[in-house]
Amino acid sequence: MDKDVLARINPIYKNEQEYIKHLAAAGVENALKIYEALDLGKDIGNPGEVTPDLKKLADDPGLSYTVIEKSIEVADEARFLMTNEMIRGYEPTNVIEIPCGYTPRGLIMANEGYKYIGLDLPIVISDIGPAVRDLSDKYSHRIIYKSMDATNFGSISHALENVNGEISVVSEVMLSYLNDSELISVCDNIYKLLSLKGGNWIIMDIGCRDLYRNAFRCLSQDNGDAMYENLIKHFKKAADIDLYSNSLYTEGSEGAENFLKFRGFDIEKVSVSEVLPELSSLKDMPDVYDKLKEAFSKMEYWTLTASKRHGTRIINTHSQGYSVDKKTGSGFLYLGISGRLDTITAPDLLSVYEEASKDAPLEKITLDCRNLEYISSAGLRVLLIMLKKLKNPNGMTVRNVSAPVMEIFETTGFTDLIENISRA
Repeated sequence: MDKDVLARINPIYKNEQEYIKHLAAAGVENALKIYEALDLGKDIGNPGEVTPDLKKLADDPGLSYTVIEKSIEVADEARFLMTNEMIRGYEPTNVIEIPCGYTPRGLIMANEGYKYIGLDLPIVISDIGPAVRDLSDKYSHRIIYKSMDATNFGSISHALENVNGEISVVSEVMLSYLNDSELISVCDNIYKLLSLKGGNWIIMDIGCRDLYRNAFRCLSQDNGDAMYENLIKHFKKAADIDLYSNSLYTEGSEGAENFLKFRGFDIEKVSVSEVLPELSSLKDMPDVYDKLKEAFSKMEYWTLTASKRHGTRIINTHSQGYSVDKKTGSGFLYLGISGRLDTITAPDLLSVYEEASKDAPLEKITLDCRNLEYISSAGLRVLLIMLKKLKNPNGMTVRNVSAPVMEIFETTGFTDLIENISRA
């Protein structure tokens, strides 16, 4: 799969590359070796340098891009190391990271005796797997990388079919990118996984927003909040992602707690001060580190377990395989979509569309969703790409939409963009 296609459908793919760059700049163990093995410098610069795309995210001439880059580096290092400390606190048999990205966590956990299973998009797995294998030597048998889509329980369970014993599922920022339908799917999938295997879910996601905000505040003299808000605003615009817009973030801490309890989880809260490590990125800035420690002491991270009082809900895991039926005519494209349109399958649909439209712009597109079971934000992004490239903005027809898929269309605002849309 073309990486440019993946980046357009899943903009956070590039964020995962920048994460390993910042860990390398901070001197995190093995991070630089992975960064160099992936040859990322040509796209996002060398560790310690301002990322080229960063200047495109903010238009305020008063902002210091060096301060922004350093703030993100500090927060990224703190997030990574604190997650490791949280994992060690529970001593699981298996560490399951969703998504795993390009970090050296597999190497670190395997060296300490854990079995590590990193789950992510196929193209990420195809990059990180060989890089880590070349570095792991005697610990390679404890490190596994598998591709999956977190909204699809069948995809997750297939990736973990040979994993025995209790698990610790780890996520750091994944939940902040999801819309509500995706959030519910992911929570239900991990709830069932914990019900079947035992263990816990370490979610750094909720506290990460405050972690980054506090890093900006401590490294900026007087405009840290403005820098942070400006960065988030422009990231949303550039990546076309409505960050922090789902039910974990819109109703405050109490609302997030109620949401997770309703999905069947018990919650244990851990003070960040209990897992705050020394930060190499601030070794020459002790005053900033002291300020950061004070700010972090007021933060909490949460660990979830499947509530025994709640019982195990039955989740439908039987999904027909994805397929697309294509018919073309003069300026016309018909697509009959079956199965799930998610992060795994959306790139294929985009490739089908681009192949059909490469010789001449399309005037009409008809999507038959009779057999479409589910659509994620990645799938919606493909539909929006098609819509924006039509010569006639009213030339897209979406028909035979099931009630569950229509609900996703409505809650994400897709129905506001399409005039010709009808239910099954």
